[in-house]
Amino acid sequence: MSGIVEVAGSRTMKKIAIFVVGLLVSTGCVTGEGGSSSSLGKVIAGDGRFVAYENGTVADTDTGLMWASKDNGGPITWKKAKSYCKNYKGGGYTDWRMPTNAELTALYDPKVTNELPPTGECKGGCHITNLIHLTCCPVWEWNGISEVSSFFHFNLGPKGWRDQSLTY
Repeated sequence: MSGIVEVAGSRTMKKIAIFVVGLLVSTGCVTGEGGSSSSLGKVIAGDGRFVAYENGTVADTDTGLMWASKDNGGPITWKKAKSYCKNYKGGGYTDWRMPTNAELTALYDPKVTNELPPTGECKGGCHITNLIHLTCCPVWEWNGISEVSSFFHFNLGPKGWRDQSLTY
């Protein structure tokens, strides 16, 4: 699919998916522009800023980005996370990519806490809308330099640098 996505028939959106792709590290995926409000399907939930659709996407009406409603639920290295995003087909779209730090920072909301069930080393709460479900709070990000990887932490806020071969 390609084109412009409209949310509530008025705002242009880019699509982004977010996936937990690490024992403690997730990755987000951003797609190019595509679809229309009718291709998003029925609205199933909203919280003022975010709109969740039945096709598994969540629109951010403040930033114009579209995210996946849930992550992949398992551990992964940065390199595999990048490949996962490239090959992701969520919402019927095929042009997903990893998000930038700025895109993830725009999702961070210290006033919202979604508690995670304690599993392994993942515990606590993620400061992100409850319409986007993370298995763990750290999320891999892409800065455009293939030799460098980092993640954004939705519990703590700041990002941390990690080697791409690590799952955390």
